[in-house]
Amino acid sequence: MTQYDELAARLADIEKAIHFYRETVEFPSFFDALGKARGMRVLDVGCGDGVYARKVARQGAAQVVGTDSSAEMIRLAEAAEAEEPLGIRYLVHDLAAMPSLGAFDVVVAVNVLHYADDRGALESMCRQLASQLAPGGRLLAYVGNTECDAEAAKDFGFLVDRPADAHEGDAFTVTIPATPPATVEVRYWPAASLQQALESAGFARVDWEPMAHTAGDDPRAAGLDRLLKNPPGLLLSAYLD
Repeated sequence: MTQYDELAARLADIEKAIHFYRETVEFPSFFDALGKARGMRVLDVGCGDGVYARKVARQGAAQVVGTDSSAEMIRLAEAAEAEEPLGIRYLVHDLAAMPSLGAFDVVVAVNVLHYADDRGALESMCRQLASQLAPGGRLLAYVGNTECDAEAAKDFGFLVDRPADAHEGDAFTVTIPATPPATVEVRYWPAASLQQALESAGFARVDWEPMAHTAGDDPRAAGLDRLLKNPPGLLLSAYLD
């Protein structure tokens, strides 16, 4: 059982704790970067309960496939598909051993790469992601930000316990203050290391996408302004020739 199998049963409480950040920063920044999804073939790796897969499908993607190593997360995704049929196919696969699933225009990987436990694993994950893309395809990924403002992140549901002297590949934890708290272990991968791994996997260009919030006049907007100087995650696009 993966750590996400255990978290699946408490997903609603976990999402509630970070809902404001996801709705005002994470989702709008992602879909601004993605642009028009209509007609695209999209693979969502590490899809969890399928929230991104569903949003992409609703925008008119021609094909959407979601994969996750957690069978319980895939069960939640399939339940959502049964309730609102969008034509999404869900599969249980670990990225490290994923077979070829097609030639996709876009591969989505939200909070996936920061689970690589060493440089070899990171580079292998990047090659696997690249192998699922058609020529000219694009990876759109949220990755952990090693420079995250841990104090500012607390106000938006992220408790980051990162050693001050962390080195590439070191483990640290991120906790969501649900009841009980939900803690995951991730790895310390600076942006430069991620970019090098993607380039070594054959991506010709890596762009770091702008992130902004849509909180408007909400009293929490000032806190988001501060947080977005060093947010919990960074958004990147990596392109194949």
